[in-house]
Amino acid sequence: MNIVADIGNSQIKIAIERKNGISKVKAFRLDDFINIKKYLKSLDCDDKTYLFYSSVLDTNYNKKLIQILKPFFEKITAFKVKRSLLSTTNSYKKASSLGSDRWAQIVAAKNIFKKDCVIVSCGSAISVDCVTKNGAHKGGVLMSGAERYINCFSDIYSLKNIKLTQEKINNLLQTDTVKQINVGYRTMISASVHKVYEEFKKNTKTKPTVIVSGSYARQIASYIEINTLVEPFFVLKSLAFIIKSM
Repeated sequence: MNIVADIGNSQIKIAIERKNGISKVKAFRLDDFINIKKYLKSLDCDDKTYLFYSSVLDTNYNKKLIQILKPFFEKITAFKVKRSLLSTTNSYKKASSLGSDRWAQIVAAKNIFKKDCVIVSCGSAISVDCVTKNGAHKGGVLMSGAERYINCFSDIYSLKNIKLTQEKINNLLQTDTVKQINVGYRTMISASVHKVYEEFKKNTKTKPTVIVSGSYARQIASYIEINTLVEPFFVLKSLAFIIKSM
């Protein structure tokens, strides 16, 4: 049995790798080791269970977590960023500077969809990456995630408790501060994704597939006026695809 894990800035997501994707997806707080162990016990892992994980956290945290998880697995392997993998080329001058979660999605998107792809990954930060059907990563842009966007107003007394809402707002110009902040964030995200999409579309002379992933995938996808594929667990699906293909 293969288990895949996506260790992000605020959560750990774990799933079982299946023939056609993943199953039994669970998300945990970074420090929720008790429930992580309970979840793994519930899977009734055999002696040949293998953990394949991506992490954006530092070495100290990873070592602590792996030490806790070691009794459940015969083998534990971290997914590392490389210059190339599965006919996909990393565009960064220093390949390892690209986040392993983003790299996994770039590699998987190219190989699964076999089309030019735009990957919008929505977590603590929002990244937009472009990869061609031939496997050339063209780079991307990086923006603030929802929580960090709200935090930038925290030192303004009257805006300390502002929150982003799911309320549908049709007009750009608003006469309410909360709605103005919400529209501002939606406009920033949608405009950035649209600009990347249109430029990539122009350069490739194709209509790219847009994949929106991460914890805020559905919320962010609702801001984008382009047909999108909403895949909240695309990092896990990407790791599952890669482990089967390597």
